[in-house]
Amino acid sequence: MPTAYIAGMGLQGPAIAYGLHKLGFKVIGMEASAENAKASREFLEKLKVPAIIIEKNIFDSFPLSEEKPDVLVSSLPFNLNYRLACLCIEEGIRYCDLGGNVEISKLIRKKAEESAKAPVMTDLGLAPGIANIIAEIGYSELESCSFVKIRVGGLPVNPKGSLKYGMTFSPQGLYNEYKEECLILEEGKAKVVEPLTGVENLHFDGVGELEAFYTSGGISNTLDSMLARGVKECWYKTLRFPGHSALIRFLLFECGLSIEAFSEAMKNACGFIKEDQVLIDIELAGENSQWRRRFRILHDENFTAMQKTTGFGAAIVAAIIGEGKVDSLRAVNYAHIAGVGNEFKSYLSQLIPEITL
Repeated sequence: MPTAYIAGMGLQGPAIAYGLHKLGFKVIGMEASAENAKASREFLEKLKVPAIIIEKNIFDSFPLSEEKPDVLVSSLPFNLNYRLACLCIEEGIRYCDLGGNVEISKLIRKKAEESAKAPVMTDLGLAPGIANIIAEIGYSELESCSFVKIRVGGLPVNPKGSLKYGMTFSPQGLYNEYKEECLILEEGKAKVVEPLTGVENLHFDGVGELEAFYTSGGISNTLDSMLARGVKECWYKTLRFPGHSALIRFLLFECGLSIEAFSEAMKNACGFIKEDQVLIDIELAGENSQWRRRFRILHDENFTAMQKTTGFGAAIVAAIIGEGKVDSLRAVNYAHIAGVGNEFKSYLSQLIPEITL
C-alpha cells in the first residue's frame, strides 16, 4: 500500500486524508496544533479512516532518513509551501500543495525545473486545480480551440446579507484573490487586468442569476499552456450572487481596508458556513466546435462542498503522482494530469460523483 504524508490537518487536511484513503493510500497526517490534531483524529475515526495523525511540525521531521512517503501533500498556509517544497526536492520526495499565492507557486515550479529528482506540483484543489484539469480535458477533445473560459464559485446554499456570501476558507486567501492583479490571455497575448472587473451576468440552473468577474490565481499555469498552443483568449472568473463585486470593490479600493480589517469585516458580515455549494462552468470553443460543462456540488453531512472539491481534488492528483504515473516529469502542470485522463476521471467519479466527464 502506498503511503501519503499530509502536512497540516486544519480545514482541508481531513478531506485530503479521507480522499487518499479511499484511493488506496496509507495516510499519515502531521499537525503542529494540538487542537487541530485532536479534532482531525476524532473526525477521521468517526468516518472509519485509519489515518495516523501525529502532533508534530512537519519541518521537524526532515531529513526523512527512514521510510519516505510515496507522496507528500501540503495543506499548510501558502507562505510555508516554498520551504516545504524545497525540503522535498532535496530529499527526492514527490510533492504537491494547494497553492494560494501566484508568486510562491512560480518559485516552486522554478525550483522543481532546476533541481527536482521527483515530480512536483502546486496549485491543486478546486481552482486552481480540478477546474483547470477539466479545461485541459476539454481542450484535448476539440479539433481546434480559440478560447478557454473558467468560471468557479463557492457559495452559500441559502444566501443572506448584502454580500450573499459565506466563508468556507481563509478570509486572508479571499483577500488575495480580490486584491491582487489578474493575468489573462487576450488576442493571443498575456495581459494584466484589475481584479473585480470584467463583470458578466449569467444564469445557472438550480441556483439562479449570478455574476462572474476576474480574480487572481485561478488560472495558474493553464494560461502558459494555452498561450504556447496559440489560444487567443483564456481567463478565470469567480462566480458570486449579483452585487457582490461592487460591494467588495467599495471595501477594498474605496475604503482601502487592510487584510486584517477585511478579514474581520468578512467574519462579521458573513461568517463561516457548512451549508455550501460549489459551481463549476468550463467553456471552450474553436472554429467548428465547442465544449462546455457545468457542475453543481453540494455539501453533505460530513464535508462542505469546498472541502470536497478542494481536499478531494488535491487527493486525486496526489494519488496519481504518488502512484508514479508522472515520474518522468519534474514541474507537473494540469495538461500532464489530463494526459493520464482515465485515472483522473476514474478517481473523480469515486470521490466527486457529481462531476462526470
